[in-house]
Amino acid sequence: MTICRRTALLCVVCAAVLVLLASCASGPTTIPPGLSAAEIFQRAQDASDRGAYPLGIRYYSLMQTSYPDDVNHLTWASYEIAFLYHKMGKNDTALSLINDLLDKYAKEGDALPPAPRVLATKLKPRLEEILQKKQ
Repeated sequence: MTICRRTALLCVVCAAVLVLLASCASGPTTIPPGLSAAEIFQRAQDASDRGAYPLGIRYYSLMQTSYPDDVNHLTWASYEIAFLYHKMGKNDTALSLINDLLDKYAKEGDALPPAPRVLATKLKPRLEEILQKKQ
């Protein structure tokens, strides 16, 4: 086998491996209907762990339409969406969502799970500091 053929074969193999890896990393572009709240959260977390933050946000956002009465999951989803925007560097959006979540706590208080409030309260000054440095 000549050097040119080996090089061409190696290029084809490398391209095939790259396509395979890219298809595994991207995950599904459509969200299947009928997922339970736990499945939505698991898929959102899996997407986030892979760095697919927009897909994670899509999954968490699905909670609002699929389970509008599930206060616990909705509250957590609100925090997670804000946090994912922060991870994407969209700190203006993240801060706005954190403020909305904290306003909700001010109105509804004890009806909401406490942990997202604690996390939001810790994230807010960090976001404000990041945004202040940009100015």
